[in-house]
Amino acid sequence: MKRLGTIAVVVATALAFPASAGPKGCPPGLAKKSPACVPPGQAKKGVNAREWRDRDERYDVGDWISRDRYVVLGEGDRVIFDGEEYVVVDTDNGTILRRGDDWYRLPPRDDGDYVRVGSDIFRINRETQQVIEIIRLADLILS
Repeated sequence: MKRLGTIAVVVATALAFPASAGPKGCPPGLAKKSPACVPPGQAKKGVNAREWRDRDERYDVGDWISRDRYVVLGEGDRVIFDGEEYVVVDTDNGTILRRGDDWYRLPPRDDGDYVRVGSDIFRINRETQQVIEIIRLADLILS
Protein backbone atom coordinates (compact mmCIF):
# COMPACT_ATOMS: atom_id res chain seq x y z
CA MET A 1 0.00 0.00 0.00
CA LYS A 2 2.89 2.33 0.82
CA ARG A 3 4.30 1.77 -2.66
CA LEU A 4 0.98 2.73 -4.29
CA GLY A 5 0.97 6.00 -2.34
CA THR A 6 4.52 6.80 -3.52
CA ILE A 7 3.56 6.16 -7.16
CA ALA A 8 0.54 8.43 -6.79
CA VAL A 9 2.72 11.25 -5.42
CA VAL A 10 5.24 10.85 -8.28
CA VAL A 11 2.47 10.92 -10.91
CA ALA A 12 0.79 13.95 -9.33
CA THR A 13 4.12 15.81 -9.21
CA ALA A 14 4.84 15.01 -12.86
CA LEU A 15 1.43 16.31 -13.89
CA ALA A 16 1.77 19.48 -11.82
CA PHE A 17 5.29 20.31 -13.05
CA PRO A 18 5.70 19.00 -16.62
CA ALA A 19 9.23 18.97 -18.04
CA SER A 20 9.63 21.61 -20.71
CA ALA A 21 12.62 22.58 -22.85
CA GLY A 22 10.87 25.43 -24.61
CA PRO A 23 7.68 26.17 -26.52
CA LYS A 24 5.40 23.24 -27.30
CA GLY A 25 6.80 21.05 -30.05
CA CYS A 26 10.26 22.61 -29.87
CA PRO A 27 13.21 20.21 -29.51
CA PRO A 28 15.55 21.10 -26.61
CA GLY A 29 18.48 21.79 -28.98
CA LEU A 30 16.48 24.33 -31.00
CA ALA A 31 15.00 25.97 -27.88
CA LYS A 32 18.48 27.25 -27.02
CA LYS A 33 19.16 28.67 -30.51
CA SER A 34 18.55 32.22 -31.64
CA PRO A 35 15.90 32.62 -32.92
CA ALA A 36 14.46 29.95 -30.63
CA CYS A 37 12.89 26.85 -32.20
CA VAL A 38 13.83 27.82 -35.78
CA PRO A 39 16.00 25.33 -37.70
CA PRO A 40 19.40 26.87 -38.60
CA GLY A 41 18.76 26.69 -42.36
CA GLN A 42 15.53 28.64 -42.00
CA ALA A 43 17.12 31.15 -39.62
CA LYS A 44 19.78 31.88 -42.29
CA LYS A 45 16.95 32.69 -44.71
CA GLY A 46 15.60 35.27 -42.26
CA VAL A 47 12.71 33.26 -40.84
CA ASN A 48 11.98 34.39 -37.28
CA ALA A 49 10.42 32.37 -34.44
CA ARG A 50 6.92 33.72 -35.03
CA GLU A 51 7.02 32.95 -38.76
CA TRP A 52 8.27 29.43 -38.07
CA ARG A 53 5.56 28.86 -35.44
CA ASP A 54 2.85 30.11 -37.83
CA ARG A 55 4.10 28.20 -40.88
CA ASP A 56 1.31 25.62 -40.80
CA GLU A 57 -1.47 28.12 -40.26
CA ARG A 58 -3.53 28.31 -43.44
CA TYR A 59 -6.12 30.87 -44.46
CA ASP A 60 -8.66 30.94 -47.27
CA VAL A 61 -10.47 33.80 -49.01
CA GLY A 62 -12.99 35.25 -46.57
CA ASP A 63 -11.10 34.15 -43.44
CA TRP A 64 -10.39 36.79 -40.80
CA ILE A 65 -6.78 37.28 -39.71
CA SER A 66 -6.03 38.90 -36.37
CA ARG A 67 -3.78 41.98 -36.62
CA ASP A 68 -1.17 40.31 -34.43
CA ARG A 69 -0.86 37.37 -36.87
CA TYR A 70 0.32 39.26 -39.97
CA VAL A 71 2.91 41.78 -41.08
CA VAL A 72 2.08 44.38 -43.73
CA LEU A 73 4.71 44.07 -46.46
CA GLY A 74 7.30 46.82 -46.27
CA GLU A 75 10.55 47.61 -48.01
CA GLY A 76 13.32 45.23 -47.04
CA ASP A 77 10.97 42.39 -46.02
CA ARG A 78 11.89 38.95 -47.25
CA VAL A 79 9.25 36.54 -48.52
CA ILE A 80 9.49 32.99 -49.79
CA PHE A 81 7.62 31.64 -52.82
CA ASP A 82 8.11 28.01 -53.83
CA GLY A 83 11.30 27.82 -51.75
CA GLU A 84 12.85 30.93 -53.36
CA GLU A 85 13.54 34.09 -51.36
CA TYR A 86 12.33 37.47 -52.64
CA VAL A 87 12.97 40.93 -51.21
CA VAL A 88 10.35 43.70 -51.13
CA VAL A 89 12.11 46.64 -52.81
CA ASP A 90 9.28 49.16 -53.20
CA THR A 91 5.82 49.69 -51.73
CA ASP A 92 5.16 53.26 -52.94
CA ASN A 93 4.36 52.33 -56.57
CA GLY A 94 2.66 49.02 -55.94
CA THR A 95 4.48 46.25 -54.14
CA ILE A 96 7.58 45.19 -56.03
CA LEU A 97 9.59 42.08 -55.22
CA ARG A 98 13.07 41.20 -56.46
CA ARG A 99 14.96 37.94 -56.70
CA GLY A 100 18.37 38.28 -58.33
CA ASP A 101 17.88 40.20 -61.58
CA ASP A 102 14.15 39.40 -61.75
CA TRP A 103 11.59 41.99 -60.64
CA TYR A 104 7.96 41.19 -59.87
CA ARG A 105 5.04 43.50 -59.17
CA LEU A 106 1.97 42.65 -57.13
CA PRO A 107 -1.08 44.20 -58.80
CA PRO A 108 -1.84 47.57 -57.14
CA ARG A 109 -5.11 47.59 -55.20
CA ASP A 110 -6.84 50.37 -53.27
CA ASP A 111 -9.07 48.10 -51.21
CA GLY A 112 -6.46 46.20 -49.24
CA ASP A 113 -2.94 45.65 -48.03
CA TYR A 114 -0.50 42.92 -48.97
CA VAL A 115 0.47 41.09 -45.81
CA ARG A 116 2.64 38.16 -44.84
CA VAL A 117 1.70 35.34 -42.48
CA GLY A 118 4.69 33.04 -42.19
CA SER A 119 5.83 32.60 -45.77
CA ASP A 120 2.37 33.16 -47.30
CA ILE A 121 1.23 36.46 -48.83
CA PHE A 122 -2.37 37.63 -48.79
CA ARG A 123 -4.27 40.74 -49.79
CA ILE A 124 -6.58 41.62 -46.92
CA ASN A 125 -9.28 44.21 -46.43
CA ARG A 126 -7.80 47.02 -44.30
CA GLU A 127 -10.93 47.43 -42.20
CA THR A 128 -12.30 43.91 -41.76
CA GLN A 129 -8.97 42.01 -41.83
CA GLN A 130 -10.59 39.45 -44.12
CA VAL A 131 -8.57 37.67 -46.79
CA ILE A 132 -9.46 39.05 -50.21
CA GLU A 133 -6.90 37.15 -52.24
CA ILE A 134 -4.20 34.53 -51.72
CA ILE A 135 -1.09 35.49 -53.67
CA ARG A 136 0.61 32.75 -55.66
CA LEU A 137 3.80 32.93 -57.71
CA ALA A 138 1.64 32.97 -60.86
CA ASP A 139 -0.06 36.17 -59.57
CA LEU A 140 3.18 38.14 -59.79
CA ILE A 141 3.63 40.32 -62.86
CA LEU A 142 7.15 40.44 -64.26
CA SER A 143 8.26 44.07 -64.39
